Amino acid sequence: MTSMKPDLDERTDVCVLISASCTTSWFDWIHGELWLCPAGLLRRSLGLWATIRHSNRRSVDPTNRPTRAFRLGEIVHILAAGRRNRWVTWGEISHAILKRGVLDHSLHLDLRNGSREKFIWLRIDGGYDVLEETLARSLGGRFEARDKSIG
Repeated sequence: MTSMKPDLDERTDVCVLISASCTTSWFDWIHGELWLCPAGLLRRSLGLWATIRHSNRRSVDPTNRPTRAFRLGEIVHILAAGRRNRWVTWGEISHAILKRGVLDHSLHLDLRNGSREKFIWLRIDGGYDVLEETLARSLGGRFEARDKSIG
């Protein structure tokens, strides 16, 4: 008989860093990393000092985005390390809206359990197009993109 528990040493496929200026709401000003992974999105808080260092400057090179794999055990540890940390799989999402703004981009998620998540990051970090492509492919009709920067 096999265990239904995932192997915590198992690695995810390669994830791409969208931004290190990601917050989880307008009331959360602490920056964090937003990682786009094959199975979902990982948001890891970086703390106050990283937020101060970033200010409103670019936190990632949009032409050379860092990539890495996370062990499932790392994701569990990240989630336990702080209330601002998030792991959302594609299957948990009932509807997603990606918004391109003048100063920032945002991703609004309605989850199947009735809760909501929001990720907001500086527009200068880019990532909109990368997310739009992956979300459209992963979520299909559960996804829509909006451009708030027009008119």
